[in-house]
Amino acid sequence: MIPSTTPRVVLTCFAIMGLRSNSVCAQPIDESRAFHDGDRGARIVAFAERAEFAGFSGAVLAAHDGKVVAAVGVGNADPAGKERINPSTLFEIASATKPFTAMAIMRLVQDGRLTLDDPIAGMFVGVPDSCGAITVRHLLQHTSGIAGTNSGGFGDNFEQVLPIFLRGGPRHTPGTRWEYWNQGYSILSEVIARASGRAYTAYCKDAIFKPCGMGMTRFTGDAAPDGASVAVGLSARGSPRSALDHPYLSYGYQYRGMGGIVTNVWDLWRWDRAVHDHIVLDAAAQEALFEPGLNEYALGWNVRTNAIGRVVQSHGGSVRGFVCEVRRYPEQNGCLFVLCNRDDAPVRNVAAALEQILFGEPQTFAMPPRQLGLEMKNAIVGRYRAKTGTLVTIEPAGNQTRASVVWSTGQVSIVSIGLDDLDRVVMFEWASTTTAITVDRAASGGVRGVEIMGDYYERVANDPKP
Repeated sequence: MIPSTTPRVVLTCFAIMGLRSNSVCAQPIDESRAFHDGDRGARIVAFAERAEFAGFSGAVLAAHDGKVVAAVGVGNADPAGKERINPSTLFEIASATKPFTAMAIMRLVQDGRLTLDDPIAGMFVGVPDSCGAITVRHLLQHTSGIAGTNSGGFGDNFEQVLPIFLRGGPRHTPGTRWEYWNQGYSILSEVIARASGRAYTAYCKDAIFKPCGMGMTRFTGDAAPDGASVAVGLSARGSPRSALDHPYLSYGYQYRGMGGIVTNVWDLWRWDRAVHDHIVLDAAAQEALFEPGLNEYALGWNVRTNAIGRVVQSHGGSVRGFVCEVRRYPEQNGCLFVLCNRDDAPVRNVAAALEQILFGEPQTFAMPPRQLGLEMKNAIVGRYRAKTGTLVTIEPAGNQTRASVVWSTGQVSIVSIGLDDLDRVVMFEWASTTTAITVDRAASGGVRGVEIMGDYYERVANDPKP
């Protein structure tokens, strides 16, 4: 990992990049430092910082009315804890690469190199007759009819992987059913390469990253920018990996086009501004990009109107070590980016809570707890059992405290333990609210048991800290 030695400073009006923006020029911002503007921004930063003690580790940027209101990084960029995440730290965004692949396709459509209704059979040798009706649009909208489980195929030889991708043909007439299929975007990466005459990665860099001012953005396998902070992702399903390491050995067709972009929240903000200002796509091409089809999926974007009538253009991403949420709010000229280097973190819930703060909505998510004091943390660690048989194991997890609850049914819950704003010890679950814990302490200062929701959990007799 390369240490972050050179702060990246930009003007918030982006005059240095030549982007048109409705934002008012402000003082230069050091992108490696937390930033907030006003009470709303301060609340977003505070929530993100508290979320670290509930299992979140990553970077957040939120904007409204064409201006950034908050940018913050929390947690560790490396397993050893030697480097903290900051807003300029690079993360892999996995399937949130798909909006970029779709944008590249639409730029080629705008330039007259192809059309959305071109059949792939006219582009590639070896497309089975059963797949003759599949078009570029079908691949973009996940309506090809190919089973989402068709995920085999590995390497750089497209002629070898294409028959594997298309094996069995469509299960439904193309265009009639929606089924998320990653490999369709791998085929699209080759559509881009052949229509542009350039490698997929090279075309994306020249046609999107450069005009959008995304100077820090890379693909897995690329070298890190000079002085960059690069997150290492911690995984519940594999070993840690740098954001720039390949999750699948190489950037072959097993991943190309469907994932692999490595970026930070500030570069995503520059991309958002370029989308808003039609830097890459003209109005007609961009309108087509965001026109929802089946299952409210447009071209590389989920486009939904939420319960209160707000249009949300979004895409998530998840791969070993990394999870993200990318959201745009076109009617409010806003956006929200949540990048995370733990693949077991509740990123969608973090994003939903931050979205509520961004738009001043009633909070349906409780404020994450504060860190326990060291004395309480040491005292409460241990195993506790209720008369019902439910077992609670409280243990340290870095600078956090977590509880594993094994219910009498065998179901397991993992929750955070911390202090709420009333200094009560609480259990915190993202899917619900905080639950106060009454700590039963012995005269010696040790913890004899805990009471949770009216049930008493006695410290297991052979636990070393009665």
